[in-house]
Amino acid sequence: IFFIYIGLLTLIYVKLLFSIYIIIIIILINRIFSGQAHSSVERAGLFGGVKFRLLPVDEKCKLRGDVLAKAIQEDKEKGLIPFYVVATLGTTVSCAFDRLDEMGVVANREDVWLHVDAAYAGSAFICPEYRYLMKGIELADSYNFNPHKWMLVNFDCSAMWLKDPTYVINAFNVDPLYLKYDTQGSAPDYR
Repeated sequence: IFFIYIGLLTLIYVKLLFSIYIIIIIILINRIFSGQAHSSVERAGLFGGVKFRLLPVDEKCKLRGDVLAKAIQEDKEKGLIPFYVVATLGTTVSCAFDRLDEMGVVANREDVWLHVDAAYAGSAFICPEYRYLMKGIELADSYNFNPHKWMLVNFDCSAMWLKDPTYVINAFNVDPLYLKYDTQGSAPDYR
């Protein structure tokens, strides 16, 4: 999971570099996530050298949209640039589900990347009767779950979905002449 967050941070940096923020001062960038999030989210922030902020949850251990909106506004007033939010569906700590439907609206309005960490409970969404817990998933930019936790898959299997996979393709694109081939471009090439 840790490496997925590092990869996402890299993708977000790429997205920011090609957007409004031509010059980025790392000290001003800020990540936001639930106090119930897995420790790998915090470790990735430390490793990536960006500031991060844990947000308080409600009495049911859910991060709510109004708390996220307030945090983004406070960060902007401090001159920070919130760029990445982690919502959790089935936290490792308490199996709580953040209000993705509320958080997604805020993240989309503020043009902040919304990643959904469903590492622990995400495998349950294969069952239609649990999909109501994914309300708001269409607002996410990325989604991750770990099949090895419930689906008897070999250890360290993480499945990642991206709304726009071109960020991954472009971030890892190395296209020297000696690597060209006849069917190039017919399928994503993650080399």
